[in-house]
Amino acid sequence: MNFLENSEQAADYLRQAVPTMVKYNIVPNPLNYTLWYSYYSRVFPLLNKELDETIQRYGTCPPSSSQSLFLEHIERLDGDNKEQLASFQKSLSNVMGTLSESIDLTSQQTTSYSEALKSNLLELDEQGITETVAPVLDKLNQNANAICNANEEFQGKLQAAQAEIDFLKQELENSRKEAKTDPLTGLYNRRMLESIYNQFVTENVNDDLSLVIMDIDKFKLFNDTHGHLLGDQILKFVGQLLQKECKEAITPIRFGGEEFALLCPNYDLKQAQEFAETVRVKLSSVLFHNKRTGESIPPVTASFGVATKQKADLLTQVIDRADKALYAAKNAGRNQVKASFDV
Repeated sequence: MNFLENSEQAADYLRQAVPTMVKYNIVPNPLNYTLWYSYYSRVFPLLNKELDETIQRYGTCPPSSSQSLFLEHIERLDGDNKEQLASFQKSLSNVMGTLSESIDLTSQQTTSYSEALKSNLLELDEQGITETVAPVLDKLNQNANAICNANEEFQGKLQAAQAEIDFLKQELENSRKEAKTDPLTGLYNRRMLESIYNQFVTENVNDDLSLVIMDIDKFKLFNDTHGHLLGDQILKFVGQLLQKECKEAITPIRFGGEEFALLCPNYDLKQAQEFAETVRVKLSSVLFHNKRTGESIPPVTASFGVATKQKADLLTQVIDRADKALYAAKNAGRNQVKASFDV
């Protein structure tokens, strides 16, 4: 099954979904938007069948049914086919802005029509009207007022829907960001390392690309001595230091635990080694204090391994060479940089 990414088509799906949700008094939250977008995109035939049966049975789709259908037909994509899920999220995200503008325009137009209708009826009322026309005009006035009242109610629902769409846009953006970043340091996570590496080697086949892996020295002992809360603060600080030092195209990444990686496009082995040395010196020169106890903490150091991509290397091969260089730095006494040609 495929999710269309054409913005116009996707917008049409969600424009159909909103009135349906209003019609059946379905709460306009992100889960329900996703559910009814799926319904009109018809990518889950069984979902459509079960939604139709639910509406027929209850006259709406109760929250418990919505959640159950979402988990059964959509959430399972996270395990079955992550590419489909990413494509689906992209389609929703692309259409949010278009739909928001469409709702705003519809709201303005219907309000304008209602005001014009009221004004026309008032003008008719001010004219000389025969007894024969009066009852007809009275019914017309009643019906017009009913339309205007219904429109005002619908405007409120549209505004609520628009607020939920804005919320959904932000939630989708947050979910994409969370999938890419490490929550503690704010750096890209290991998953992004592979993505950035593959994109670079595809677009820049013959260019240099180096990888630095750094590991904070004796970090387990640090945690055992000073506690994990202070250990987390050290990791945050290292993340901030790397963000500050990694200028231009260098990408800092939380590799896992106390390990970090620096992906260095257009850096040969010597340049990457020199950059790693700069980071090593700056980190080892920082003095820390335990704010709770006032205790001074010895400088935190790290060991570094550097490797450069060879022709046709997979990322795993570059990581393996950088890892071997890192362990050589550890075995040589820590707090130093070793390149792959040293091992």
